[in-house]
Amino acid sequence: MDSKTLSTSLALFAVTAVLMVGLVKAAKKEKSSSSKPELAKPAPLTTKVFPTKDKVSKALCEYVAAAANKAIAERGVFHLAVAGGSLLDALAGLNDQKVDYSKVVLSFVNHKCVALDDEKKATIAKCKTKFANEAGITRFVCPNPSPVEGTDGSADAAFYANALKEANIPTSSNGCPIFDLVLLGLGSDGHVGSNHPMGPAVLNTTNAVAGSPKEGEPSSITLTIESINAARDVAVVVCGGSKGKKEAVKRAMVRPAEEPRGTFPAQLLQSPTYFLDSEAASDL
Repeated sequence: MDSKTLSTSLALFAVTAVLMVGLVKAAKKEKSSSSKPELAKPAPLTTKVFPTKDKVSKALCEYVAAAANKAIAERGVFHLAVAGGSLLDALAGLNDQKVDYSKVVLSFVNHKCVALDDEKKATIAKCKTKFANEAGITRFVCPNPSPVEGTDGSADAAFYANALKEANIPTSSNGCPIFDLVLLGLGSDGHVGSNHPMGPAVLNTTNAVAGSPKEGEPSSITLTIESINAARDVAVVVCGGSKGKKEAVKRAMVRPAEEPRGTFPAQLLQSPTYFLDSEAASDL
C-alpha cells in the first residue's frame, strides 16, 4: 500500500470513529432522558369555582341537601362525615335546605381527644353550635366521651371505629365505613382531616380510623385516607388565597401523588369535588 492510499484509509477510519462516538453519546443521552420520570401534571379532577366565600357556602349546602335527599330516598338514611375547622362555618345554611334531618346521621372525619362538650376543641360541640342544632340534626356517631389523655390517640381511634360499626354504616370489603358524603377542608401542607404529612395516620393503610398525635396539643382521631376514599362522594372546601391556600389547591390536584406516600396527603384522594372561591382557585 502506497503512502497516499494509507493516508486516505487512516482519514476514513478517523471519520468513522468520530461518527461512532457521536452515535454512542446520542444513544446514551436518549436513554438517560427517557428514563427520567415525567413531572406529574394536574389531574382532571372536578372543581367548582365561585366568586365569593358566601357563594361557596350556598352551593355547598345545596350539594349536601341533594346528596341527603338522594340517600334518604334510596336507603332511608344519610350518613354524612365532616371535618373540623373553617369548613363548619360553610354549613350554616343547611337550615335553609329542604331535608328530613331526622334521617341524617352525622359522623366526624377528625376529632380531638377531648371532652365532647369542649366548645373550643371538640368538633361535635362546634357542629352543634354552628349548624346542627339550627338544622335539626340530632343523630351523631360520638367519639369517646372519656378520652384517654396523654396518648397517641390509638385507643380512642379504636373506640370510634367500633362506634361507626354500631351505627350500621355500610362497610367496604376492607372494613372501611361507606359514607354517603365526606366533607373536608385543606391545609396549606396538604393535610385532610388529621392526616398530616408523613404522620402515622396518613401512613396507616389497614385501619378505618387512626390516632394522630400532635406535639403540644391533645391527640386527634381521624378517618384514614382509605376510609375517606371508600365514601360514595367526597368534597373539599377551600376559600381564600392566604396562608398558602391557593398554592395548596394547585398542588392537591397533582396525580400521581408525590412519593413517598403522605408527602402531600390531599393528593391521595381518589375523586374529590373541590368547592373553591376565586381566590383559592387563582393559581389553577
